[in-house]
Amino acid sequence: MRHSLLVLLLSSSLAAPLTAHSQPFYKMTFLPPDTTPHAIDASGRIVGVKADGRGFLWSRGVLASLGTLGGSGSVATAISANSQVAGSSDAKNGVSHAFVLQGGALRDLGMLNGRPSFGTAINASGQVAGYALDRNGNDRAFLYSGGKMSPIGSLGSGVARATGINGAGTVVGMSFLRGFTSQHAFMYTKGVMKDLGTLGGPTSTAAAVNERGEVAGMSFVNDNIQHAFLYRNGAMIDIGSLGGPYTDARALNNAGMVVGYSTRADHVSGESFSHAFLYRDGVMHDLNDLVAKRGSWTVLDAVGINDAQQIAAYACTLYGECRAVLLEP
Repeated sequence: MRHSLLVLLLSSSLAAPLTAHSQPFYKMTFLPPDTTPHAIDASGRIVGVKADGRGFLWSRGVLASLGTLGGSGSVATAISANSQVAGSSDAKNGVSHAFVLQGGALRDLGMLNGRPSFGTAINASGQVAGYALDRNGNDRAFLYSGGKMSPIGSLGSGVARATGINGAGTVVGMSFLRGFTSQHAFMYTKGVMKDLGTLGGPTSTAAAVNERGEVAGMSFVNDNIQHAFLYRNGAMIDIGSLGGPYTDARALNNAGMVVGYSTRADHVSGESFSHAFLYRDGVMHDLNDLVAKRGSWTVLDAVGINDAQQIAAYACTLYGECRAVLLEP
């Protein structure tokens, strides 16, 4: 695996920058070793999980562990533009509960119908989107608002997972269709869940929604190829790939810039590694071509982007050392 990574990274370092003259170069700031990022706020604070299984909040060189709700592990999955943090943690009995970080401590949001809950997204008003597991282990999407956790339904199957929320309380995610024939991205607004469709293949998922109601996610274009999409003005737009068969959008900002990961044209299943991408102005760029002085590091995934174009990402060296990074233009 390390040999494959070495070959991939060396080939990347020899490649010419893609339209770098028209794009800003990014400075890379390292978080501590063995950190995995999940989201970034408007000020460049990053949340995620450490190798010890505890959630963290990183701010300008200082990493704070978030602790737990009494159990062994936690994960910080989301941070709003105004720095409210959400995620999930084991309680004393080992069952997962969604939480928000409040006053420096985790506040337990409870469970949905007595079942384990997981917070996945939060907005500036403190509304939290997420999912719970029913007695059969199936996902049930929820919205936590006004001190109450409520199910938001599905696209006919009863099984759905919420992954994103904006300031208006619009929730996005994915749901199986009636009969479990396929899984589609959805948008939930004012009590109504809308099927966003696909790019032609059987499956799509939504990852995030911005304040303009634009959605980023992924969809299969046929049975074998998966592309990232940007849903805008009622249409799902294929934003392409870096040449490989698998691309996934993780997040977007209010300008419609999208980040995520993609395999490349030289992809070999089980051996090759993804590259992080930035999609802007109708073009998908390999972020590695836009990072100044990255040395032996390759940016494999980008999980968040704010309106200042700061990006939370995940990078590895030639020999497998990996950590979260902040990219700043």
